[in-house]
Amino acid sequence: MSLKQMGLAVSLLCMVNVSSADDIERISVHGIQFENDGTNKNVTLGSDMTVISSDMIVQAGSIDINKILTQFVPGLFANGRAGRHTDTDYSLQGSRPQDILWLVDGNRLNNRLYGSTYTDTINPMMIERIEVIKGGQGVIYGSDAIAGVINIITKQYQGHDQGEVSMSVDSLPSYDAGAFVSAEVDNFQYTLSASTSQSEGYQIWPNEEYSPTAALDKTRGYQMNNFSGKLNWQANDQHSLTLFTQVNMGNLERPLAYNAILSENDREQILSHLDWQYQANDQLLLQTKIHYQEWDSHYSEITKDEQGNIDVPYWDAYWGFKDIGATISANYQTTSGSQWIAGAEFQQYEGADEVMEFVAEKDDNYAAYVQYQPHFDALPNTGLSVGVRFNRLSDSDQQWVGSLGMTHEIDNQWQVRGSIGNGYRQATVYELQSQVGTLGNPELESETSQNINLGLTFQGDTHITLDAFWRNVDNLIEATDLGNAVWQYNNVSGNVLSYGADVHLVTNFTQALEFEFSAGYANATREDTGEQINRVPEFTGFSKLNYQSSDALNFWFSGKYVGEFLDYGLTAGDYVLASAGAQYWLTGAQDQQLSLTIDNLFDSEITQSIFKHGHRAEYPIETLGAPRTFQMQYRYLF
Repeated sequence: MSLKQMGLAVSLLCMVNVSSADDIERISVHGIQFENDGTNKNVTLGSDMTVISSDMIVQAGSIDINKILTQFVPGLFANGRAGRHTDTDYSLQGSRPQDILWLVDGNRLNNRLYGSTYTDTINPMMIERIEVIKGGQGVIYGSDAIAGVINIITKQYQGHDQGEVSMSVDSLPSYDAGAFVSAEVDNFQYTLSASTSQSEGYQIWPNEEYSPTAALDKTRGYQMNNFSGKLNWQANDQHSLTLFTQVNMGNLERPLAYNAILSENDREQILSHLDWQYQANDQLLLQTKIHYQEWDSHYSEITKDEQGNIDVPYWDAYWGFKDIGATISANYQTTSGSQWIAGAEFQQYEGADEVMEFVAEKDDNYAAYVQYQPHFDALPNTGLSVGVRFNRLSDSDQQWVGSLGMTHEIDNQWQVRGSIGNGYRQATVYELQSQVGTLGNPELESETSQNINLGLTFQGDTHITLDAFWRNVDNLIEATDLGNAVWQYNNVSGNVLSYGADVHLVTNFTQALEFEFSAGYANATREDTGEQINRVPEFTGFSKLNYQSSDALNFWFSGKYVGEFLDYGLTAGDYVLASAGAQYWLTGAQDQQLSLTIDNLFDSEITQSIFKHGHRAEYPIETLGAPRTFQMQYRYLF
């Protein structure tokens, strides 16, 4: 039996932790309306939306957001290239990381400099839920929403005072601690949180790949501190004002597979947004949002050659950006039950990178959009939406985006849905201007795409969701090997066609024994070479078996399969990882909980990614995944 076949078999035998039938119903929802959606009510009609609640995050037995997403979102591949707090490869239904738009409370998180984001931006204790919306969402959200959107909703006051303290330790060793409190004073509600995370890390390459002149410490560690607050003022029934601010400060070692004796980033990030909502009357809601993000990082590197000569290529070299944006939107409900959503956006970016040797001058983007959701008395169980968006990216680059979506409830158990549309992604400043590592290309054109998504859901004692997708990308931007270890970004010749499907199943074998299974297939082929695009596995799978032995104690066992994928010319992936854990409420009031988790249960040695050669590294190197890791977590709720 091949490793691929064995992985799929394991995924069929085990699966995700859900503690009740109610939780099962909340795993995948479609077009659900939340109070703090603001004007964007039901904008995802026709799309599959997976909602991961804060309870599900706790039940997952992990403090790593990437592992949480892998458990609950079929068709999503999340791979930290060198462990936690590092660059992460994401693929949603055959996409690349740049094709997924990340939001915090509906505000854009992706940065114009690099197009990516870091999941350590938000303290997991501050997360109320995570919404993963599949399929093109460019009408409402603009650039980068080609394959979907991941929206992290932060906690806010829930009608009663509450708080939590959490501490965890693992065998790497790593240490995490955090706390949050939420309360109300007169018309003000506030939520405050703080967390710290520190790890010695693990050795990410075999011994022979480290220079004998480098430091004896071969592990990649980090330290990250996070402080955040959310304040809501409900002046009256018409006005609501919310302010969110978060500060991240960290020191992160950067893995280098050559003679570095020091390589690290000192990082500080400020994330803030202001949200004002005005309910003008029963039919009209107005909303204004302003967001600000500042990222300041300083990179230092010291090397030592075989003769003992010490060099300092970089010391406190700056790379970072500022991002400010505003959105004004309106939601109008007609007397017949139809809905109009319209808005205008402004985004401004600037940044620089002294390591990659480029400067990003101020860049302004403008957009306007409208979506119409008609209501027909003859179709009471059918939701329809049609939308259009105009984007002015520059004088020479303007993009129109359109979409059509439909969700139909056949009965109380069956639902069908579908969407069709197009999207776009701007080239990042790094892709345009980088002078070190993978070289930039100022002649790059924006990527454009067309997409179709179809879905079917059955909601009963067993929950089944099936989604199929088709996506065609023009001018896909990809790193090209020019020879002699020189790489440059170029628009791919010909189209890149992606198609596939993912399935999600949750069922109860007995009242105490629950089983969940998900699997994804994604074919993302370049027309010019016939090869799968880099860092996109063709097959993924995850399963988990949960046994609730009593109200206080449950056990679980899980298996994850990642198919092989190409990364800088070498093959990575094609592995199976098993995990196990238990959770126990220490008190009858269920205000103290102890959790034990074992990741990589069988201590499998896997190739998680490939370290790019060039820039002093002579050849690509296989990067290893984390070894077997024991983790213990304690939570106190009040």
